[in-house]
Amino acid sequence: METFDFEKLAKDLILAHLKTSQDAPTVAGEMLRKMAIAAVTSTGSRQQPRVSVRAACKGIMSGMVLLEKDLPAAAVAMLQQMGAVAAETNQDPSECMTWAMEGMAQVCSLATVTVQESVRAAINEKFMGAGEVFESLLRTGGA
Repeated sequence: METFDFEKLAKDLILAHLKTSQDAPTVAGEMLRKMAIAAVTSTGSRQQPRVSVRAACKGIMSGMVLLEKDLPAAAVAMLQQMGAVAAETNQDPSECMTWAMEGMAQVCSLATVTVQESVRAAINEKFMGAGEVFESLLRTGGA
């Protein structure tokens, strides 16, 4: 089965458009919503929605790391868009959030413990209980 490289596309878009953005996390969240909806819709049965959402989130977080942007705020902004992604693509909202956190965890697992804890705390503050899911995903490398 052919897979589509939404990770590279997402990272390239972030690097191209958010270098000077004053509100990079919010813009990253909006870019994720648009990309994830398009990715899931356009790939249909050729690629699992989980693969597309996870890859887009991983690419966006990778770009945010390279640009030295606010990862906790980006994680929250991205997760805030998962309800819209789920509604537009007929997916379960909690599954979309987990898929997004899988992609984020793959990137954050390479960061310092301080960064990991900051991202986990920000997620948990906005989405009660989701911080524990993210922490578990960090321990498994996002798998």
